[in-house]
Amino acid sequence: MISDDFLPAATGVGVHLKLIAPELSRRGHRIAVITTRRKGEPEMEQWQGVTVHRVFTVRVYGFYQALPSRATVRRILEREKPDVVHHHYVGIMMRRVCAVAERMRLPQVSTYHFSAEVLTQPLPMRPFRGLIRRQMVHTNNRFDMVIAPSGNLARQIAAEGVRTSVRYITNPVVFDDAAGIIPAPRTPGFTILYAGRLGPEKNIPLLIKAFAALLRDVPDAVLWIAGRGPEEDALRRLCTQLGVEAQVGFLGFLDHPSLARYYAACDVFVLPSIQEAQPLVAMEAMWFGRPVIVTHAIVAATEMVDPGVNGYIVDPDTPQDLAGRLAALAADAGLRAALGAAGRRRADAYRPELVVSALEQAYRDAIGGRRP
Repeated sequence: MISDDFLPAATGVGVHLKLIAPELSRRGHRIAVITTRRKGEPEMEQWQGVTVHRVFTVRVYGFYQALPSRATVRRILEREKPDVVHHHYVGIMMRRVCAVAERMRLPQVSTYHFSAEVLTQPLPMRPFRGLIRRQMVHTNNRFDMVIAPSGNLARQIAAEGVRTSVRYITNPVVFDDAAGIIPAPRTPGFTILYAGRLGPEKNIPLLIKAFAALLRDVPDAVLWIAGRGPEEDALRRLCTQLGVEAQVGFLGFLDHPSLARYYAACDVFVLPSIQEAQPLVAMEAMWFGRPVIVTHAIVAATEMVDPGVNGYIVDPDTPQDLAGRLAALAADAGLRAALGAAGRRRADAYRPELVVSALEQAYRDAIGGRRP
């Protein structure tokens, strides 16, 4: 498996790998991950049955990017002798590993976790958006199979020019039994949670503006914002400008166990993103039985959320739309409970054992396509 993010996981891709890699190992497969190396980290280690190879890395716009030489990639692949190579992160390492694996005639699979729009959110990168989109299509057409974590996304990338066989396999979600998780401390007021990167693609100003409008009717409401990113200072300034800073808590980066406590404590989860495929955080909130509100800009929005059944889908440009949905939930605990229970039932489809079984079949098909 090839990913610039893995251990510790800083993005949804890293969390995805941390769930599926150990499960594959428990099923008797031999799993190795090539990932980034940060200061003080070893070049190789064992983690939950998974061999982790760390390679030369630089940090660009807050993201760690692996830059292994082709000789390093070949050395690792010759050592591991994989039956299949699975790419999870778009970047220079992906292209270098792809080239080496092609020469070694290894089957290759890619999971299309995010779009060119997400990759080019930093302002200096935006002029390259079209180029990167074309490169993504070109590279994915070199693989034996492309996996999309959303059915809508599978159709979208095929329309964009990916001719390789595209298969839909959802992201996995797993936590310990929610009943055993101690919720984070909170006030009695209606509590909203956001979790994710504090980047422009997450559209968090929409949530803060909607929250400010909500406070006029629900003055004891609280907003939790979990995560780090380049927009944090601007978001704090917006809270001050709107006079809501006393009721907005910036929680910083939370590891998986800590985030679980906030899922368990909140009343509703909101993801206002303008660019997203199938967000793990919304799926995790559903697993905890919380209503979720997402925007229609999220590719998998209609697959995850049935409006009025387990949450709502709102306009990403209209704070009043989101504020109205939040006000309705704040006023009706019974509605929150019903929507949350429906979301929990839907989250059963995201269990890792189901996802990994589908992934095993995808690997068998990719390998079988190379062998008469």
